[in-house]
Amino acid sequence: MVLPNKASRALSGLLLAPKKRIAACLAVLLVGVFTYIVISSASSRLEREERIEQLLGSMRDHLDYLDSQYRGKQEAVLALQAKMFSGRGNSSQNGHEFSLASLSPSVQILLKNMTGSKAAGGVYTKHISQLRIPFVYQLLPHLMDDPQSLRPAYHMSGGRSFCEIVVGVPTVKRDKESYLMVTLTHLVTELTPADVNNTLIVVMVGETELDYVLQIARQIETMFPTQVDSGLIEVISPRDSYYPDFDKLPDTLGDSHKRVKWRSKQNLDTIFLMAYAQSKGTFFLMVEDDIIAKKNYIQIIKKFIATTTVSNPNWIFIEFCHIGGIGKLFRSAELIKFINYAQIFYNNLPTDWLLESYLADRVCNLEKTAKKCAAAKDKIRPKFKPSLFQHIGIYSSLKGKIHKSGNVKSRVAPKFFPHTDNPPLRTIKTDITEHSAHSLQKAYAGQTFFWGQRPKKGNFVEFWFERPIVMTHYVFRSGNPDHVQDLFYNTTLEVLAARNRSNFTVIGTFDEFGLAEDDLSMGPITAIRLSVHRNSSFWVILSEIQIKVGPAPEAR
Repeated sequence: MVLPNKASRALSGLLLAPKKRIAACLAVLLVGVFTYIVISSASSRLEREERIEQLLGSMRDHLDYLDSQYRGKQEAVLALQAKMFSGRGNSSQNGHEFSLASLSPSVQILLKNMTGSKAAGGVYTKHISQLRIPFVYQLLPHLMDDPQSLRPAYHMSGGRSFCEIVVGVPTVKRDKESYLMVTLTHLVTELTPADVNNTLIVVMVGETELDYVLQIARQIETMFPTQVDSGLIEVISPRDSYYPDFDKLPDTLGDSHKRVKWRSKQNLDTIFLMAYAQSKGTFFLMVEDDIIAKKNYIQIIKKFIATTTVSNPNWIFIEFCHIGGIGKLFRSAELIKFINYAQIFYNNLPTDWLLESYLADRVCNLEKTAKKCAAAKDKIRPKFKPSLFQHIGIYSSLKGKIHKSGNVKSRVAPKFFPHTDNPPLRTIKTDITEHSAHSLQKAYAGQTFFWGQRPKKGNFVEFWFERPIVMTHYVFRSGNPDHVQDLFYNTTLEVLAARNRSNFTVIGTFDEFGLAEDDLSMGPITAIRLSVHRNSSFWVILSEIQIKVGPAPEAR
């Protein structure tokens, strides 16, 4: 049977159609596979290139660190050479002839033609002292009083060096509560096993009482024996001669002398810590002694350094926490520049302001607007978000200062400090309206804090003793973490001598943080009075009342 032509073509078309569809599908599939391979290859190549760039950036940072160490050794050699050279005392003509021989022929001819002139004599510089670059002894001249002033007074070390990241933890005595061990626990436990052997934590105890330093070091060794033995944790402290006479420092920024002394010392502690740490590792991370760290914080920091150095190689420091000086990371090779800067202005600005000023001096000029200056600073100060560190301190290292408890999650701060051994009273008086649950009587007995409505000028608080006492120490602390503004402002502390029935004598005043405290030997006295000299916009809290007494004077 022979099919007609049209029917034959139709049938063959039907038979070929599936083949075409299969071929088309295969073609599309091949194109898709090829495209995927190309894209994957390109993506893989980009990832490899990015990793290589990060590795090169990391190598550059390490090389910069090693180069800074080499320059330091070079400076030591040059200083030794200069000392040996000056010690020879060869300022004779032979020395001049040697110098002439080292000059080029054209210069020698010029000198012969200029014989006898002062211009010719200018090439003989051996008798001139080396130029003194303004550095530590010029900026901090009190250090010259002791040849050992820059040598640590205490140094507990496992000998670890050439680490990747050095974590600096400055610490001092705190008024009420120490957070150091909590901080160290977090810094240690949040390290990965890979970071434990390549990280160094340096605790700088900014106190000159060696017994206190030893106690802190022993406490650290007891709590972290493995970390101390392995060299992960070190402890250092400066000598007494490292610090100037803080009482003689000029007041700046309109701050009280108490605050000026505190922030100046804080800057000097930071300088000492940085100077010690700069030879220990590639990067220096500054924290404080009242923080907690996020899990794997060092790994996160390393990754951010790597990516940031590729996109922004000229960064000055990286910010891993926005609070104060916490979480600021420097290249160790660049630390010397900030150290020099901080030495110049240590008495002028607090540490966090110094950091801002340092950035501004690097990228801002008088023609730049504040907005452009801020943008320029952000370019050299990359910021990691969210913060890797949380501030947990309630009581500042500045005595009397209280941080708002709202900044600290999951912590319950004490609202008052009870003292049940205060001398017994005959009576207690105040004309400040009291909160019913927080009376002055209960506060003196150590049961709660005193809380009164807005004090007015002329208001008072009086404590009359059962019998005259000799007072050796007193503490009157106003405010608490929940109400940091409820302080005694413009308020004096007065006493009434036993021999005087009416005239109180002023012996102290509440400072800017609402604290009145002193050691003294005064008595016998029969009463203490707090006198308010200005209206207040806030309620007032007395969160601590402590009166220590000594033996009564012998009768004559």
